Amino acid sequence: MVAFLGYRHIDLSAKVLGVALVAEIGIVVILDLAILVHPGPAGITFESFAPSTFLEGAIGVAVLFALTGFIGFESTAVFRDEARSPERTIPRATYAAVLIIGGFYAFTCWAFVVAIGPDFVAEAAQRTLDGEANMLLDTTNDQLGRIGRDLVNVLLLTSLFACVLSFHNVIARYQFVLAGMRVLPAALARVHPKHHSPSVSSVVQTVTAAVIVGVFAVFDVDPLVGVFGSMAGVATVGMTILMLLTSVAVIVFFSRNAHLRDGRRWRTIIVPVIASLGLLAAMIIVLSNFTLVTGNSVELSTMLAIVPFVALVIGWFIGGRQRAEVPASG
Repeated sequence: MVAFLGYRHIDLSAKVLGVALVAEIGIVVILDLAILVHPGPAGITFESFAPSTFLEGAIGVAVLFALTGFIGFESTAVFRDEARSPERTIPRATYAAVLIIGGFYAFTCWAFVVAIGPDFVAEAAQRTLDGEANMLLDTTNDQLGRIGRDLVNVLLLTSLFACVLSFHNVIARYQFVLAGMRVLPAALARVHPKHHSPSVSSVVQTVTAAVIVGVFAVFDVDPLVGVFGSMAGVATVGMTILMLLTSVAVIVFFSRNAHLRDGRRWRTIIVPVIASLGLLAAMIIVLSNFTLVTGNSVELSTMLAIVPFVALVIGWFIGGRQRAEVPASG
């Protein structure tokens, strides 16, 4: 289904994702409101936001998964060629994604702490990780009954499908853009004459995903710990590098082109500097706790953490070679 939808025009994927998103957010909002009406043993508590709470447990894991939750917000830019009025819609979509993701995750996580109780939520999460229970479905069953539990279970599966479809579309378009910049083979930049989609890139992504999943299956790697934890760690480090370099690039660009600031020091200097420092601190925290994320040895965790940096060096080398070829071709 992902291969079929990804191959066709983005409008079809957007409609499928839109329906799934509305249904998933809707049921979670109902669950959140039910929790507030019938809170857990500690009542309505704000202990989640106490400064001391942030100093407990593995802060590196918390920071990593907080960043992981935002993976994909930057992908609005790669849909530029398929968007209407991209100068207006792309910034709006990016800001909306950040605000909705951050607000929705924060509110719902707090609601679950209220439902279970701050003294018991860590135990409930550990039992879920051990396969002895399911914090999401058990809490839903307590608040919305068996029908609510079954509905959330179905929508949990559709949300996973929506994630896979979304990532497929994003990766296909990253490959498409990079091919247009002559970083990847030119064939990946072909556009389907009927569907107006990066069809070749979509097929390549389908094959790549099938091969990788097949390798994990052959070696019987645990999907939750071995695959999700490790790959989420690698992806998050890569995304953090991407955002950090983007923030630094903004600072450098407007420092070299001060006449373009137009009095917007807040957006062109101050915010990018704050973002750069925050992202650098987050990356240090994540990398220093990377073994907790992967659940593997220091050696394997180090190899996984290095992958995004190797990709950065390769990209830097290819970009430098291309810049050197431009004057010669001119």
